[in-house]
Amino acid sequence: MFATYEAFSGFGYTIGAGFGNVEFSITAHPGICLHDANCWGNPRGQTYQWLQTSDTNWRATQLYGEKPEPWDFAAHQPADIVLINLGTNDNNTANSVTAAQYYSSYIALVAKVHEVYPAAQIVLMSLWNGFGGRGNSYYEVGAFKDEIYGVYEHYKAQGYVHYFNSTGILQHNDVAPQWHPTDVGHIKIAAHVMQYIRIKFGWEFGATGPEVQHETLYWNDEPAY
Repeated sequence: MFATYEAFSGFGYTIGAGFGNVEFSITAHPGICLHDANCWGNPRGQTYQWLQTSDTNWRATQLYGEKPEPWDFAAHQPADIVLINLGTNDNNTANSVTAAQYYSSYIALVAKVHEVYPAAQIVLMSLWNGFGGRGNSYYEVGAFKDEIYGVYEHYKAQGYVHYFNSTGILQHNDVAPQWHPTDVGHIKIAAHVMQYIRIKFGWEFGATGPEVQHETLYWNDEPAY
């Protein structure tokens, strides 16, 4: 919402493009929850929607009804790394997803990811959720901290699930009024995740100078943009 080119200047795209010599894809629906619930116009959550070919819009619903075409994972290159950042919409009181529902759905989603990508390393990202005032400064609020770390703990012994703690990367002016990162916020998240992947999994940076963030703004917090 507050990135100049939306998804194309978001941290997900910047991570893939920043590595340069990797193939990557992004699965995202504005306003969608991880838990299988109706959130901000998305009739289903990612625990269901991630397995489907069509998206969540009205036209797709009219075309496919309640039986959309399943995504053919076998027809595509399997993932080596899966990075998951989900839960901000679940955490909104308008969507009434409980912490227990979120946790159990996250456990189920990771199981599904591992089923279709058995060799993939799965990275769970902690969430930023704006800032609260404290004295003469601010502190990062976060969301579902215990639940996300609990999912990591649930799978930790199996060796393919990892935890990326984003706490402290974003400062107050890196997050816009409606909890979406600014261009700078996305760049900071991407830079830290790239270094995490390089150090933990041995991936080296292969970009040779493309303007990944060409024409983006370094400040954009207009809520009606």
